[in-house]
Amino acid sequence: MRLLPPIDTAHSAAPMLTLLSDAQLARDGSEQPAPSSQQTPYPTVTQAPLLKAKSDALAVELNALYKGVMDSLGSDDAKYIQRIYATVVYSELVARGLLAVAGRMSSRRSQIGTWLLGTSMLSFSKILNNMELGHNVMHGQYDWMQHPHLNSQKFDWDIVCPAPLWQHSHNYLHHTFTNIVGRDHDVGYHLIRVTDEQPWTPEDRYTMFSTAVLAFGFEWAVAFHDIQISVDEYADSPDLHKIMQQKSRALFAKIGRQVGKDYIALPAIAALTLGRRSAMSTLSGNIAANTIRNLWTWAVIFCGHFTEQAHIYTHLDADESKGDWYVRQILGSSNIKGNKWFHILTGNLSHQIEHHIFPDMPASHYASIAPQVKAICHKYDLPYNTGRFSTQLRQVLGRIHHFSKPSEQEWQAYQSVSAADTTHIHKSTTESETAKGLSRFLPPVVRKAIAYAW
Repeated sequence: MRLLPPIDTAHSAAPMLTLLSDAQLARDGSEQPAPSSQQTPYPTVTQAPLLKAKSDALAVELNALYKGVMDSLGSDDAKYIQRIYATVVYSELVARGLLAVAGRMSSRRSQIGTWLLGTSMLSFSKILNNMELGHNVMHGQYDWMQHPHLNSQKFDWDIVCPAPLWQHSHNYLHHTFTNIVGRDHDVGYHLIRVTDEQPWTPEDRYTMFSTAVLAFGFEWAVAFHDIQISVDEYADSPDLHKIMQQKSRALFAKIGRQVGKDYIALPAIAALTLGRRSAMSTLSGNIAANTIRNLWTWAVIFCGHFTEQAHIYTHLDADESKGDWYVRQILGSSNIKGNKWFHILTGNLSHQIEHHIFPDMPASHYASIAPQVKAICHKYDLPYNTGRFSTQLRQVLGRIHHFSKPSEQEWQAYQSVSAADTTHIHKSTTESETAKGLSRFLPPVVRKAIAYAW
């Protein structure tokens, strides 16, 4: 059973909120909002960066660009995504064959060489499946094809997160409330502090380590992300338990299928057909490929959202128009420079700005429209944040390190609060007493998922 209603196709995911009246527009035009400083790292937006008249004009130009591309979609786009799908399938088959054969090689050098080749091909297949195929198909970018498999309602990717859970936390929440603290739960993934709008806690001192854990196990963080979000989102709903039970069961079923395939079934088949060494080469290759895919995905995602000039918003403007939404997407996103194959392996999320303003446009078009988007940004004095992969990644790590340390004011505030507050201590004690046995070693969100599932 699907956990989400059908997703509309061939329309931009930009929410159409209430437009300003002529009187409001005239009033807004009398005073220029103070722009966010583009020189200060880690900017925070507290009011609309553009006048309504300008953001509306921006929307007209971007809407025209969007319509032009969507009206041009045809057989070449269909062939492209089908070739990507075929590449994923055949590269995986060859890679798994190489991993199995590696265990049968007579020399150590041949074993290592074949294993490295098989692991590299499997990593390539899983990255392509995750990024250019799965992410983009599940965004509805190819729903116009009416393909029986390559559509947002039926496709599911090769990671432990079920498609419907990801579509709720990502397609809906992240792309609607992008970079709004408290509304966009991808801001730090409930684990990493990336803005001073998130209160500092002592645990933030270890965020560099937490970031490493997040990167190595990124598919698992993505999988449980929607569980953590939904517990709060549906807290007041009488159907909370039913909703969470459905989500949790779907999650554990998908985990069972993925773990069973990569770590049990395929190694067992290799053992029965080619022997124990083939089972070990298959198992180790699967572990390595999943880890490489996780690290790559984390790096691309974080470089697209948490560089120095990625703007964080403090609230959602009640009168946000589509133009304002476009501005928020542009300010909160960062691009990565690279060649054609680099862009494909990122799922074209190296064009994060283009993706955030046109999430359901086939991603293969982002590179061709990027110069036009950049020109429009410059026309309206909006920063178009792009840079080399090494530069963007360095900025991301710098941002995480910066916010792992409290400012003097934050440290003083924490000390004054912690000295007077004993509620947290009591709460922590109660929670530790509630979690018994092996469950004490599980993250709270995992314990929640288990509780709702059964």
